[in-house]
Amino acid sequence: MPRMTTGLSIHSEQTMFQTLFSRPVQGNSQKRAQEKTLQLKKRFAMLSFFDACFYSIAFCLLLISPVNAESTVNSDLNPKINIYAAHVTENLEASCQSESVSFCSMNVVTQSELLKSLLNNDITGQISQSIENSDYEVLIGSAVVTKKANSELLQTLVFEISSIWRGITLDDAQFSIAMEKADKSEKELIAQASQHLMHQWIEQANAKEIFGADYLYRFLGASDYKNELKVPAQIGDFALNRQHLYNDPMKGMLSRYIHKDFELAVFDVYVYPLKSNDSLEVQTKNELLSEQEDIRLLSKALGKDSLKMTEVYELNDLEGAKDTRVFAFEASLQTSSEPLFATQYAFVKNDKIVKFSINAPARITNGLITQAIKAIQVPAESALMKQVRHIEQSPTGNRSTSVAP
Repeated sequence: MPRMTTGLSIHSEQTMFQTLFSRPVQGNSQKRAQEKTLQLKKRFAMLSFFDACFYSIAFCLLLISPVNAESTVNSDLNPKINIYAAHVTENLEASCQSESVSFCSMNVVTQSELLKSLLNNDITGQISQSIENSDYEVLIGSAVVTKKANSELLQTLVFEISSIWRGITLDDAQFSIAMEKADKSEKELIAQASQHLMHQWIEQANAKEIFGADYLYRFLGASDYKNELKVPAQIGDFALNRQHLYNDPMKGMLSRYIHKDFELAVFDVYVYPLKSNDSLEVQTKNELLSEQEDIRLLSKALGKDSLKMTEVYELNDLEGAKDTRVFAFEASLQTSSEPLFATQYAFVKNDKIVKFSINAPARITNGLITQAIKAIQVPAESALMKQVRHIEQSPTGNRSTSVAP
């Protein structure tokens, strides 16, 4: 696999636009089907409901909701840890031509050896989990540099490590270590030195939090949701429980509220940027239409044939929020006992979509919407989105489609 040296600073504008709005390239159709099934299961968490007699069902569904997704992914389903052996950079190749270097052996550590070294040294599993079946990947070029000093040959193992998100280089690092002189084969010496270098990199990557959402958002110039998104501590009888920043600036942040008396009653607030130059009405409706399509697929996947769902409609004359155009739909899925409910709302604030997803019928939730709309303050347009929208408006820019998280 060739070394990918393109970082954000030199990434072409058109390529960056395509990178941010395109889905990551997937493997075979079986993997895509597995991932879609997992996604549908996550969305089904939004269809749990109030009645206590159904709490056992709702609890199982809640465990695979987006906030808890990281702890529920089955690693047996086509595991893939994205760490690859790569060619060394031109700079390292050029240094091997200097007079002080006797010779260099390039690409001395294989992908399987790198993976083994990673798993041996990643004690917490944080790095491995971050690059498994994700948009992140790690490329490592390796070389043994041999120099002659006082009639002795001194060997150094060099690692060049690039941490990448969707083709954008987030971090480059180089590590080196002198290889011991011991009664071992060169392969054994390289393996031993590799362990030390991998350990050094893991410590640095964890310290810098390279694979965290905060690092990604800062690097790309995305909105600072943690500091600039203001949401109320309570919406009606729902209290703020937790927040989750997605590892994708186009998905933004989820704020989850739990009912004070019914802990499985959920009110989710999603905030993320508008994604196209279509009208605000079109984009808002598209977000809800995408959600409806997922619910239909879910209904089929679960073998249910009693789905009832309204068309997307606009809430008119919302008291206290008449200047905000709010669109919504309601869905119910009949079970052998009682129906499962989902009500979703979406509107635009600044350059952000704000979406509410509540597992209760609209007759209960409509009264909460005005309070939530008035209380939520979203971040201003980010430097990233200004650039992306500028690209889309340029003559060479491609139109993007609206994709809900």
